[in-house]
Amino acid sequence: MFKTKLDNGMTVILEEDHSARVVAFQMFVRVGGADENEKEAGIAHVFEHMLFKGTEKRKVGQVAGEVEAAGGYINAYTSYDQTVYHLAVASRYFDTGLNIISDAIQHSSFDPNELKKELEVVLEELRMGEDDPGRKLYKNILSTAYTTHPYKRPVIGFTDTVKSFTREQILDFFRKWYIPNNMTLVVVGDFDKNQAMDAIKNSFKDFKAGPEPHQPRPVEPSQKEIKAIISADEIKEVHMGMAFHIPGLSHPDTYAIDVLANIIGQGESSRLYQRLKQNEQIVHSISAYAMTPKEPGVFLFTSTLEAKNAKKTIEEVMKELNKIKYQGVSAAELSKAKLNLESEFVYERETMEGRARQLGYFEVTAGDIAFESKYLEGISRVTSEDIKKIVNEYLREDNMTVAIILPKTDQDIISKEDIASAAETARVHVSQDAAPIIEEARKINKKTEEPIKIKLKNGMTLIVKEDHSSPTVAVYSTFRGGLRFEDEKTNGLGNFVASMLTKGTETRNAVELAKEIEGMAGGVGGFSGKISIGVSGKFLSRYFNDGIDIIADCLLHPTFPQDELEKTRKEILADIKRQEDYLPGYTFKLFYKTLYDKHPYRMPVIGTEKTVSGFKRKDLLNHYQRLMVPQNMVISIVGDINKDEVAKKIEELFGSFNRKAKPLADLPIDGRQNHIKKTGEAKEKQQTHIALGFLGATITSEARFPLAVLTEILSSQGGRLFVELRDKESLAYALSAFSREGVEPGVLAVYMGTAPEKKDKAIEGILRELKKGITEKVTDEELKRAKSALIGVYEMGLQENMAQATDMATNELYGLGFDEYKRYPGKIEAVTADDILKTAQRYIKLNAYTLSVVGPK
Repeated sequence: MFKTKLDNGMTVILEEDHSARVVAFQMFVRVGGADENEKEAGIAHVFEHMLFKGTEKRKVGQVAGEVEAAGGYINAYTSYDQTVYHLAVASRYFDTGLNIISDAIQHSSFDPNELKKELEVVLEELRMGEDDPGRKLYKNILSTAYTTHPYKRPVIGFTDTVKSFTREQILDFFRKWYIPNNMTLVVVGDFDKNQAMDAIKNSFKDFKAGPEPHQPRPVEPSQKEIKAIISADEIKEVHMGMAFHIPGLSHPDTYAIDVLANIIGQGESSRLYQRLKQNEQIVHSISAYAMTPKEPGVFLFTSTLEAKNAKKTIEEVMKELNKIKYQGVSAAELSKAKLNLESEFVYERETMEGRARQLGYFEVTAGDIAFESKYLEGISRVTSEDIKKIVNEYLREDNMTVAIILPKTDQDIISKEDIASAAETARVHVSQDAAPIIEEARKINKKTEEPIKIKLKNGMTLIVKEDHSSPTVAVYSTFRGGLRFEDEKTNGLGNFVASMLTKGTETRNAVELAKEIEGMAGGVGGFSGKISIGVSGKFLSRYFNDGIDIIADCLLHPTFPQDELEKTRKEILADIKRQEDYLPGYTFKLFYKTLYDKHPYRMPVIGTEKTVSGFKRKDLLNHYQRLMVPQNMVISIVGDINKDEVAKKIEELFGSFNRKAKPLADLPIDGRQNHIKKTGEAKEKQQTHIALGFLGATITSEARFPLAVLTEILSSQGGRLFVELRDKESLAYALSAFSREGVEPGVLAVYMGTAPEKKDKAIEGILRELKKGITEKVTDEELKRAKSALIGVYEMGLQENMAQATDMATNELYGLGFDEYKRYPGKIEAVTADDILKTAQRYIKLNAYTLSVVGPK
């Protein structure tokens, strides 16, 4: 791109582009409707009509004929700040195009007869505008919003001013404004820059500069109260506009203003379109637009609707603005709007004419040919806080002008008082119904919201919690499943299915999935345990849409490709072999197999070498289709997201997920054992591993709280097992006690790793400390310390988004409620020493436990 100024003051901008054999010429004249006085209203527009109506050497119609012969077109337009003449021709006719535009600009004849004809054309255009409610609305709203600035007048002028124009006025206008130092010529296309400059200089060598014609325009005073103009006409539907004063194009707030317009009212996914047209259906159409000319403009909302909904529409628009004022907008909305605005520039550059129009506009209106890069950079930096600031500063009730054109049959349906009332109702709505939003804004350091639960029509449950403290998001989608729905022949099937969920879908293969996931700086994977199966993911919040799309794809459209199935089978079989090398895990594998006689909890989650080796693709597909149904699903999403946007996205992705649930078989329940059961295996290792325990509580049992406190008292660093068996007797390095609940009875157990020669003494020590638990109350100090530790660890554990998502989803899936995290601390605090003793006596039977020992003989 090349920019220069001729000796006569004309600015010339050239950009070579040889992608097409086309050249576009555009002459920007810095005069428009806002440069006229009251009596001249519309003269710039009339002049535009006349410029191509013949020159000193070209008759009427000859200009258009030559352009058409050159395979091009010619036209012009007038705005508030400039008049633009543009033509495009095949590049081999470069000289013809340049000659035509230079001839018209310098030597138009303004034939009196042609002027008379053209004035009639303009008057007809005016009459047409009066019959167009959209144009009339635009005129009404600007003439009311502006009281002093010339933007209050329509560019086309008025009937009486247009009728009054004479040829002398036209010529005076021409001499004053059509001077080279008030013009910018832009040429874009298939040409040689040096040759083009020579031709341009020659074409305008006799064009003389004139005195600076511009005078400062009147400044519009600040608006202090709502303005309204209501009229009636022979129309069928209401046309309504709402306008708010905003800065001009070059103001730094323009970036956020344009982003806001895109988010709130541009396109079918915009907030107002979705809320007022799609959902509430109170408008026929609605849109938002920021009119940002050279000087302060207006932010416009326009809509068509039934008369009965006029007041409601004003109220709802103001409510949405107030919502943004306090909540801001989501990261996804920002990203989409920025992409839309950026793409507009890209599409504009697809043609030579579009690029020429951009360059001229930047130079003349923004005063900077580099405005494009500044604008895109400014757009990229817009934040939610910027949007909130814009709404708070400009889109205020006292800065609003409303124009309404009603059908004559409904002309009394709304008044200026009703408009004020609607705005007030919206304001009161924010102060009352939106109080939590306001409170959130006041407590900005917390940046979190309460989670919400939504039940979709297909039966699945969605839980969403906003937490804007870090730009991440976690997704945990879970189904009832896992070991509970396996038997001896299908053991490990759930784990196999979960491992395959991210190994290929109908639209993505394993490699593509992996690359997309890695590109989000996060991870997505399947899981299957004792009681559930599903897919989880964590990624940067700016990739939420991409991440949730992948998770949905993995959940809804897995293909279990045979090649990936065999790879996964090999990996699982290798894991099964490795398990035996991890002796604590292997010790508990034998423990569970002995503790449970019938229940699937007796089996390893990963399966066995025999079962995994035999699974077919159809087995995986059948298991997936059996368990992964919407009625059996909870998806929890926590992080830097907007809950409304998330709800909409989940409905979009999963709304058609309608696979029917099949009856699931009742599970066998093991009774509490009445004798001691022992298991184990000799391993020539350096340490002996001991697991000793009992059937435990269920996840819905109130016994889980006393058991949690008891196991904390036993195994924390200041606990009984640690102090007595580790510190005092040096029987162990690693030891723990835990209560792990299940849908059916889980497990209460103690683990210890000890020297082989200390095995018997270690077992005796465990039994001794368990006996104390069923014969003596814990001390007040032990109780207090254990409660504080449990609550602290629990709450610290929920700092991460994934921990919160997992906790809420699992609790909801199994009937505790997603908000169990609120009740947990209180339930732990409520545990007494008596509760612990009674619960311990119920679950700990020293004559009926299961013991697993793995180590040297």
